[in-house]
Amino acid sequence: MKIGLILPGTIWYAPYVRIYTRILQENNVEHQIISWNRDGKDAKEGIQYEENIHVNNGSASFSAYRRYIAFIKKVVKENGFDRLIVFGPQMTCLLSSFLMRKFKGRFVIDYRDLSIEQKPGLRQLFALMTKVSYANVISSPGFRRCLPKREYYLSHNFDVDAVKKTIGLRDAKGFGSSDNIDVLTIGGIRDFSSNVEVVKALANENGFTVRFVGRGGGATQLAAYCDEHKIVNVSFEGFYQKHEEAGYVQSSTFMNIFYPRVITHDTALSNRFYNSLIYRKPMIVTKDTIQGDYAEKYNVGVALVDCSDLKNALKTFIQQDYNAYAERCDNLLHEFLQDQERFEKLVCEFARG
Repeated sequence: MKIGLILPGTIWYAPYVRIYTRILQENNVEHQIISWNRDGKDAKEGIQYEENIHVNNGSASFSAYRRYIAFIKKVVKENGFDRLIVFGPQMTCLLSSFLMRKFKGRFVIDYRDLSIEQKPGLRQLFALMTKVSYANVISSPGFRRCLPKREYYLSHNFDVDAVKKTIGLRDAKGFGSSDNIDVLTIGGIRDFSSNVEVVKALANENGFTVRFVGRGGGATQLAAYCDEHKIVNVSFEGFYQKHEEAGYVQSSTFMNIFYPRVITHDTALSNRFYNSLIYRKPMIVTKDTIQGDYAEKYNVGVALVDCSDLKNALKTFIQQDYNAYAERCDNLLHEFLQDQERFEKLVCEFARG
C-alpha cells in the first residue's frame, strides 16, 4: 500500500499532516507528502511543487492552482499511489473529476477550515465528494453545522504522545506572577482587526507584555501600528522552527486566540487552542464560538465579546486555583484523546486497504 498526502500549500502551514505521517510510520505504510512550497522556505521533503508566488489575501490565484493541480495529477500517476488523503475542500473540489475517475472510495477528505465549499455550486460538488470518499475527517465539531450531514471523524490538531505525557503534570510556578503577565500570539498571524484590539487593551500597561511570534500579513500591520502609536510593550518575532514552539508557549502566561466573528473562526479549533491546554496557559478567546464554548464550559480561559476589560479579566482569571484549572485542562484533553483513538483506528483501516 502506498499513500499520497496532498496539501494545498506549504508544509509549514500544515502541522496537522504530522498526525497522519506518525500513524503511517508506526504501521510501516509507505507514504509521501505532496506539497506546494510557495515561498521556498520549506525544507526538502516528499514531493514539492516549487512555483514561488506572491500570495494575495491569503490565497494563490486560480491559474496558479490549476498548475499545481496538473502537477499533482502527474506525480500521483508517476508514483503509483494506491490511496490518497486530500487536505482541504479547495483541493477536493479542484481534484474532484480526477478523484471520481481514479480514486472513488479510495480517498479520505481531511477538513480543517471553511473555504470554497461554502459557495453556491461548489457546495453541491463538495457534498458529492464527501459521499464518494472512503471517510471524512474534521478537526472541530463546530464544522458539522456548515457541512453535509455525514459521519465525520474528529482529528484534533495535537501530538498524541505530547498530550499523554502532559496529562497530570503541574507547573510548580502555577500561573506565575500577576505582576508580569505575558500574552502570546504564535503561529500564522493573519488577522489585524482582532489582534489590534488585544494590543490596544494592553498598550503600555505596567506588568503586561504582548508577543507576536510567527509570520503573516497581520503581523506587519500590527508592527506598523505599534510604531505609529509608540507602544513599547509589544514585540514581534518572525519565522520559527517547530521545535522552538514549546519554549515560546511555556514562557507565556496567556495564549491569545481572540478572533473576529466570522464563520471560519467561529467553527474552528486552532493550534493555539490545543497548546493552551497542553501547556496549561489559559486562553483568550471570542465568546459564542466553538473555542469560546469550550473555554466557558471547562473554565480554561476567558471568553470575551470585546477586549474593553481585558486587563481585569486576565488578572481575575489567574487568581483562581491553578491545580483545579490544570485538572480541567486534563479532563478536556481526555475527551479529545477518545476522539483521536477512533480517528487513528480509521487511518489504520484505510491504510490496510
